[in-house]
This record gives sequence, C-alpha cells and structure tokens, in this order.
Amino acid sequence: MSQLSQDMRYAFRTLSSAPGYAAVAILTLAVGIGANAAIFSFVNGILLNPLPYSTADRIVRVLEKPPGLPTARNGISTLNYLDWEKQNQVFEYMAPQTGGGAVLTGSGDPVQLRGARVGVHYFDIFGMKAAQGRLFFPGEDQLGKEKVVVLSSVLWRDQFGSDTNIVGRKIILDGQPYTIIGVLPPGSAFDRAGPQFWRPLAFEPSNMTRNFHWFGSLALLKQGVTFEQAQHEMDAIGARIAADFPDSNKGWGVALDYYKNIFINDSLRTSVLTLMYAVGGMLLIGCANIANLSLARGVTREREVSVRASLGAGRWRLVRQFLTENVVLSLMGGILGVGVGYGAMIWLKSLVPPNTLPQEAVVSLDARVLLFTFGVSVFVGILFGLVPALQATKPDLAAAMKEGGRGSTAGSGRKIMRDALVVAEVAIAFVLLAGSGLLIRSFFRLIHVDTGMNTTSVLTFGLPASDKQYPDPAALNSYYAQLAEAVKTVAGVRDVALSCAPPMQGTCYGMPFQLAGKPTVDRANRQGRPYKIVSASYFSTLGIRLLKGRFLNEHDRKGTPNAMVINNRFANTFFKDEEPVGQRILVQEIIPGKTQLGPEIAWEVVGVIDNEKLGGLTDDRSEVMYVSNEQSPVYGMTMSVRTNLDPASLEKSIRQAVAGVNRNQPLNNVRTLQRIMDDSATSNRMEAILLTIFSGIALVLASIGIYGVLAYAVAQRTHELGVRAALGASRSTLLTLVLVRGLILALIGLVIGLGGALGLTRFISTILYNVPPRDPVTLASVAVVLAGVALLACYIPARRATKVDPLVALRYE
Repeated sequence: MSQLSQDMRYAFRTLSSAPGYAAVAILTLAVGIGANAAIFSFVNGILLNPLPYSTADRIVRVLEKPPGLPTARNGISTLNYLDWEKQNQVFEYMAPQTGGGAVLTGSGDPVQLRGARVGVHYFDIFGMKAAQGRLFFPGEDQLGKEKVVVLSSVLWRDQFGSDTNIVGRKIILDGQPYTIIGVLPPGSAFDRAGPQFWRPLAFEPSNMTRNFHWFGSLALLKQGVTFEQAQHEMDAIGARIAADFPDSNKGWGVALDYYKNIFINDSLRTSVLTLMYAVGGMLLIGCANIANLSLARGVTREREVSVRASLGAGRWRLVRQFLTENVVLSLMGGILGVGVGYGAMIWLKSLVPPNTLPQEAVVSLDARVLLFTFGVSVFVGILFGLVPALQATKPDLAAAMKEGGRGSTAGSGRKIMRDALVVAEVAIAFVLLAGSGLLIRSFFRLIHVDTGMNTTSVLTFGLPASDKQYPDPAALNSYYAQLAEAVKTVAGVRDVALSCAPPMQGTCYGMPFQLAGKPTVDRANRQGRPYKIVSASYFSTLGIRLLKGRFLNEHDRKGTPNAMVINNRFANTFFKDEEPVGQRILVQEIIPGKTQLGPEIAWEVVGVIDNEKLGGLTDDRSEVMYVSNEQSPVYGMTMSVRTNLDPASLEKSIRQAVAGVNRNQPLNNVRTLQRIMDDSATSNRMEAILLTIFSGIALVLASIGIYGVLAYAVAQRTHELGVRAALGASRSTLLTLVLVRGLILALIGLVIGLGGALGLTRFISTILYNVPPRDPVTLASVAVVLAGVALLACYIPARRATKVDPLVALRYE
C-alpha cells in the first residue's frame, strides 16, 4: 500500500509536469467513457435490470398459437381461455387482459383516459399491493359486480389532485358509474406508461365464442413448476380443445413466453446494442491515440528509466509505475466522464419517443452503471498504458538508447506499435462510418418513401364511443355522420373521412377469409389479413390513388350488395393471373360491439387502390381489405380532416364543432398526418443521428491519430530528411516519402475495416429499410471519405517535411 501511495503521488507529479498531454488525454477519455456510460444506462435499464416485480421469474404470457406458424402468437377466444383456466394445474393465477380506455365525464370537459380491463388476479401475478384502498376481490369479474376501478398513482395525482379521500368515490366512465376502490403505489412500473386505470374484465354472454380472438393473458407459474412443464401441460389442453372443436380450433395450440422476454423486440435490442458497440469503438480509437502519445512520451523518459533502473528498480516495478500513471489518468477521465454521461443520458432520454421503451425499463446512472464506468476507466487505463509501459521499460537499456539515436524513429518496436494502432483506428472508424452511412441511407429512403397517400394538410383524431352509449349500430353510424357534417362546416375544412384506425397506424381487425370459387379451407385454418373499416370518403380525403374499378361510395349501405376495395399488394398475391374487380371474398360478419362473428358475407371487389402504408413507413407487406362502415359498423372511429389551412390551427374550431353535437365527446390523439409520419421515422432518425455523431467523433480521432504519428515521425526524421535534402532530394520526393508511409497505413486500415464492415453490418439489417447491409454504394462512399481524411492528415506533416532547411537539419541535435 505504501508503494501504491508513492506511485500515485509520483503519477500526479508527472502528469502535472505535462499539462497539455494530461488535458488532451483526460478530455478524450471523458468523452469516450461518458458516451459509454450514457448508452450503457440504456442497455442496463432495458436489457440487464431484472423486472421490478417480486414474482418476475415466474410470470409468463399465454396466447394462442395459430396453425402452421410456430413463432406466431394470436389473441385468445373467451371459451378457450376459460377452458385453460379451469383445466390447468401449473399456474397459481391466470388473468385475461385487454384494452379498456374510457371517457371520464362529470367533472369539467370530457377526458379520454387510457385504461385496461383485466382479471381479478392481474395484480397478484405481479405481486402488487395497493397504496390506498384495495385491489380486486375474487368475484368482481362477474357481471353486476364489475363497476369498480383501480387508479395509477399518476392519474390520482394529475386528475384527482391527490385526494386522500379518493377511495369510495364514484366517477363516470363512458356514461357508467364506477367506484374507486384503490390507488397503486407511486413510482411503480405501472406509473410509467400504458393504462392509467384498471377495471375487471367481466365476460358477457356475447363474449362466449371460440372463433373471435380478442384479448391476451398473463399467468404466474406455481412454485416448483418449470416453464417446460407448463408448456407441456398447456399443449395437452390445447390439443384436446382442437380435437373437440375443430371448426374453430383445428391446428391451433397454446404458446407460453416468459414475460421478461416479450417486452423487448428485436429492433429495440439491435438499436441499443449497435449504439453500445459504436461508443465502444469510439473509446478504443481514443485509447489508441492516447497509447500513441504515451509511446512518444516514453522516448523522452528513457533517461529517467535508465537512471531508475541503474539505481536498482526492476522492470516490473517500472511497468507498475507507468501503469499507475495511466490508470490515474483514465480514472480522472472517468470521473469527468460520469458528468458527461449523465448529461448525455438526459439528452438521449429527451429524444426517445413516448412509449418506445417498455414501462419496466428504468434508465438512470445507477450503481451498476457507475461500477461499469469505474471498470471501463481502469480497463482503458491498462489497455492504453500496458504496451507503452513495456516499451518504455525495456531491460536492454543500452540497446534502447542506441535505437533512440540520431536518425532513427525511437525504436523499431515502438514504430511497429504506433503503426498498428493507427491501422486499428482506421479499421474501427471504417466500421462505424459504414454503420452510420447505412442508417443514414435507410432513414432518407424512409422519409422519402411513397406512402400511397397525400400526407399534407390532414388532421387526425380519435372519436371514442362505446356500445353502452350507442347500442344500435344504425344510430352509431348516424352519430358519426352528424359529427362529420359538423366538422365539414368549419371554415378551412375541405373533406372529412372516418376509419377504424388512424392512417399509417394499423387496423382494427385481422380477418380470416376465403376466396369464392377456390378450394374451401377449414375456417380454423384460413389465412387472415388486415381488414380496415372506413367511410366512403376515406380514399379521396387522403388522396389514395385508384388503380382499378371504383372507390367505395355513399351507395354502399346496408341492404345493397356488399362492396370491398383491396390494395394492390392483396390483388397481386391472391389474384395474380386474374382480374380482381368482380371477384368475391368471403369474410364472416363482425357483430358491432360484440366479440363474436356472424355468418359469412360475400364481399364483391369493386376496386383496387395503391398500397397504403398501413402499419407505418416501413410497412411493405400489408395486404389489406377495405369495407364501408355503413355496411360493417364499428365503435371508436378516427376522423381524418383535410384542410386548406395549417391543420393544427383548426383544432380549436373542430373541437367546438364536435362539442356542438355532443359536449361529452372527447377528441384523443389529435395529430397531423405529417406528425404521424414523422413519429414513424423517429427511432430511425435517432439511431442515424447518434451513430453519425459517434462515428464522426471516431473519424476525427482517427485522423488526429494519423496526423500525430506522421508528425512525430517527421520530427524524429528531421536529420534524415535534411541529409536527403542536402543530397539533392526534391520537395516532391520528400513529400512522397512521408505521404506513402501514412497512406499505406490508411490503406491497410481500410482493407481491414472493409472486412469488418462486411462481417458486422449484417447484424443491423433488422433496423435498415430498403438498404442492404453490404450496400456497395455506402461502403465505397465511406472508403472515399476515410481515404480523403487520411490523405489530409498525412499531407500536413508531409508538407512540413518539405520545408526542412538542410543546414538547420544537419545541426539538429
């Protein structure tokens, strides 16, 4: 300990005597370590931290598994779920869950709240307790007893002013009275996203079907029951149901997934890890630069090493001293890096779109992140300090002093090491630039993609309505028509359309279908495709192009032939060698407000439209069927309004027009279509920006490294260059002499980097859009940019070499 203390004091004295070197090294490390700490806080919060539930390792999701698709998951039908719940012996609790948003009225303006309907054991699965009141009791999922609600602490605070007497209070949700029975604890995962309140899911008689898949479920494994045992038993139950009810369940099964594995999709995982590797590469380049500086300083300290060795210091004692200096340096960079990392983390969190991260993810500089930062600081101190320490403390001191003589480059060993570090910097920079180049190309292709519609000057918003308010489908359609007519009267509004989901935000249903005139497929095994319910004006309002036939129109109503429009992708897949217009597609009737299907309806294809980006800008797969809401009513429509003015400026007037029809009708998710489009590209934009920043820093550091090595080499070769000049070497000869060495190093780095990019960029293919991971244009562009930067970094010291005065050089040293 006394020697360590002595080494540290000596390290501080040595670094204080070289403030320029210390400042450059500390700032370089602070940026690199800080970036690593910031990104690791996301890796830690999303991928590494355990779920914040006491029962986390036993929570599983249980869904139906459609036939022929081993990895696919599907919603659950009511009767199948009730059989699972009754027959299984492996779960301590099971709980269904589905959406359950509602309009809160009776206290000022109507407010649309995010909600969920769940089984009474839902919170037991997570081991949750109420902070106030209680949670659900068994039996409260039965009709007549389900008018109770549990609030999140955030909703209790924001909507009810932290009323301490909230328990027992009645509120009006969708026109129905509910009693507040409890409030969840503050700071839980249930505060961060998702529902703001929970009601019991009480199955109604109309829910008792096997062919309508409309909710999900969670379960808690019994103590001692393994995941494999649970899956085996549920497979057996699923097989029995399939055998007993082949019309709805033939080929269907049951799929279990650990809850901890389902809330992180492959795209999110790839994005986070890609950024982690990027900042790691950036830090390695910084370390290579510092190692080169340390090698250069090692030459100037040879006399010091010789004196200490002659006084009896062993080589490993000297190595430890040098390593101590480097570790002290890196720890100072790490301390500053914590501040840089905290600021970067806050900035990155502000860039993340809402609801992008799972609600269980807590991104912060916690103890694990700080420990990681400390470990990285020590590691990089050893990494960039070990080789220079070994080089500076060679036991053959006489030989080292000879190598450091006139005209040499301070030792062939040091020269090789410096060159290797430069090659490594160029190679790593190439890989990072290739990744950022691919993401940039992907992003620009994404934002310039053909959406199949005109996205300018359109405002969209939800118009939630429930079957309790409008039990008659005809009255529902009449109500929506009144709202549409009222909005049309607003000055600046050109056209109005309705749809069961916002444009580019998915659809309401995925419906199995049968092509008329084709071999009949069992209902349980029919293919399902998106089924979007829209008003007749939907296509004209959004500027969707008609390719064949006609659009839906106002004549497509109940009692007239059932009309359907399909998109071009659907037509090409299922009517490749036939004329699609006039074909009939059989789809079971959707009973409005019910979780059941009626008889098959023969829909006639009347038109083919251009492909709408149904699920967002990256959606190149959806094969969609469109039908009129007049012929297939649905609750909870979205209105799209095309305007002659800035659509956002009309929001207030539109709200007033809607309130004129129904003052209790809320408008939720009010956004322009351009905003929806931008939100769809937000994650791609953020990835491209961040990786570009990191690779840009890496490029600057790599160019500094090349420049530094060549500038140092020129300084070491001043005498040699002077002799060459005195013997008649021209400036162009001297320029070429220095340039060639630097360009050879850069070329070797480019070749290695190209190999690395070809091998590694395939791992980001899941987050690229319409750009191959080995895109030759991107790789060639990166090579040109990096070669140009390397040439510039080589040219400056080479040009300096051509200005060597032979007389001055011959008197050098």
